Amino acid sequence: MKKLTFIILFLIFTESILSQNYESYKKLIDTTIFSSHLGYTKDISIIVPKHWQKDIDKTYPLTIIFDKQNTRSHEFIINTIDYLTINDQIPSTIIVSVKSDTMKRTRETLHKATSFDGQAEENELFIFNELIPLIEEKYKASKFRMFIGHSRYGYLTTYLFEKRLKDLNAVISLSPFFTTQKNINLSDSIIAVNSYNGKFTKYYRYGIGNDFPDEFKLMEKSLKFINNKLIDAKGVLFQEAHHNSTPGLIAPTALYDVFEYWSNQVNNFFSIRNKDVNQLTIASQNIKNHYGQELRASIGILNGKGWEFFNDKQFEKAIVVWEILLNEYPNFSEGFLNIIWAQEELNLDTKTTLKKLIKSLNNSEFYSESEKKEILKELK
Repeated sequence: MKKLTFIILFLIFTESILSQNYESYKKLIDTTIFSSHLGYTKDISIIVPKHWQKDIDKTYPLTIIFDKQNTRSHEFIINTIDYLTINDQIPSTIIVSVKSDTMKRTRETLHKATSFDGQAEENELFIFNELIPLIEEKYKASKFRMFIGHSRYGYLTTYLFEKRLKDLNAVISLSPFFTTQKNINLSDSIIAVNSYNGKFTKYYRYGIGNDFPDEFKLMEKSLKFINNKLIDAKGVLFQEAHHNSTPGLIAPTALYDVFEYWSNQVNNFFSIRNKDVNQLTIASQNIKNHYGQELRASIGILNGKGWEFFNDKQFEKAIVVWEILLNEYPNFSEGFLNIIWAQEELNLDTKTTLKKLIKSLNNSEFYSESEKKEILKELK
């Protein structure tokens, strides 16, 4: 009976992980992009926040996850991002998943110094000259960029962290290796990041299981020589974790680490102890100074703070916060409804806000038609 129960639970868990039912995100498109550098097409998937809308001029940080073909670990990472996003632990992001065919994957992560057939340099050009510009232009990705790669792509993302440091904000490498490719030693070359003279913090997180423990020791030894305060690089060793288990062990904590500062700042504003609306401006500037890019507070944070002020009968402050919310997320039409209720408490005219609410609902793709009707019912 216990064995049967375990099998049922396993099947339920697997179905949940692979179902692609996200709370904060929606699958926008599965498509292909031809790379002139690689000489063939690459399959990609694009997942966006549910409040993403093509005709709204707002950008989002970009997360690129490699090895889309490894379904279980790939979906776990996306579900982790979704979980942390819905709980306001990390900001909403555009997620681009990149597939690699088995044979091509090896070449894509080999340098010519190791093999004449290696295409790591061409792959780098594909990523930075073809893929990223496409996502920025067509899908509104900002200049904040985070890469997540496992195994061979853990190796490549580690290499890119050093090579393209100024073009990246964070790299999470899952079970990477550093010295197993001939004529390449990433545990030595990583020290070059010490010379970084930019203004913003760069994050490198990696984790290794029982697959490459000696590689872990080499990298840890090298990281001790990095004393640049803007390079936040750390690793973790799971001594008994198998190669395919490490993504599930490493990714959640690594994502937390990268956005811990963002979370701290937005929660300084959200804290029940804070009664100053201007704290959001301070937090936003601190975040930009830290990461080099704007990373907005979430709908949940802004709407929740608005309701806190409303319940404290600080209606003017509630209106200010909801106006900020609508500036950042114009298709969150409920913000106008909330403002109407606050205006009514202040005996203010609501006609202009009502018109804005109706216009917003007509243009919003955030709600279903039935949800829009329910919002309008609240006016009666």
